[in-house]
Amino acid sequence: MPKKRWSDFFLYLGRVFILLILLAVLLPKLVAVCNIWMSSFLHNDQKPMGNPLRVEVPKWEERQFPPG
Repeated sequence: MPKKRWSDFFLYLGRVFILLILLAVLLPKLVAVCNIWMSSFLHNDQKPMGNPLRVEVPKWEERQFPPG
């Protein structure tokens, strides 16, 4: 069984910390990019039909007032 050296252990710890720092820095940016991409993908062709400022009354409310 080969003898383990302290320098190998500290190099391993250094690599783990560097990977954790990269993950902490790059993961939020990756999530933001994916969020923007999915949002544009899902809402690409959803445009309002007709006049968006018009308020339409439901059919059951029109029958409350008889024509006079």
